[in-house]
Parts: sequence; C-alpha cells; structure tokens
Amino acid sequence: MRKTILLVDDDELVRITLKEFFTLLGLTVIEASNGREGIEKAINNEIHILIADYRMPDLTGVEMIKEIWKFKRDFKIIILTGFANEITNEVIREFGVVAVLQKPVDLGVLEKLITQLLSNPKNKRG
Repeated sequence: MRKTILLVDDDELVRITLKEFFTLLGLTVIEASNGREGIEKAINNEIHILIADYRMPDLTGVEMIKEIWKFKRDFKIIILTGFANEITNEVIREFGVVAVLQKPVDLGVLEKLITQLLSNPKNKRG
C-alpha cells in the first residue's frame, strides 16, 4: 500500500517542488493551498504524514491541526516554516510534532525523516 502525504502550503512553488520530490520517492501526495482546504482533505482521506506550512493566510498550521484533531489523530506531523522561533515546545509536545523544519527545507534531511517515519510503525500517532 502506498503511503500518503498531505502537503499544505500556500506557496505554490513549494507544493509543486515537494509533490514532485515525494512522488519520486513512491509516495502519494494530496495537496492543499490553505488551512481550510487542508482540514477538508485530511478528514476525507487516509493520510500517513501531514506536512504543513506554519504561516498561511487563513489559518496557521497549528490552528489547522487543532481542527483536524477533532476528527482524527492517526498521522504524523511535520511543520515547515520560515518562522521556527514562533513554534513553542508546548505545541510540539501537544500535537506530537515530529519535526519543525526551517524553509528552505533540505530535501536530504526531509527524505531521511520521511523514510524513518514510514518505516517505524511505533511512530504512529493515535
């Protein structure tokens, strides 16, 4: 079974680049361009990893995650941001965020992280 990533970022270039990258890794990618669309797609699809931008025009990544958690919690979370200092340790612990990666993201680091998360079922949220 192919693993699915939900990629939520308001920057189209980031989405295009990461979708292409994840597809080359053999993953299925569902895209959303804002937090509200991300909520809808997370609720209506089985996802294994949520990769969310922190700052988006309608909701922050954290606000979006809070809404998704009302419906499901069985996925891993990675936050991408240019503003890592705005994400508190409390938020990381509360939602079990596995990584906060600074933009522009190092694709080698991201690949290692994704591979590790998908190969270790004990990392599964739930």
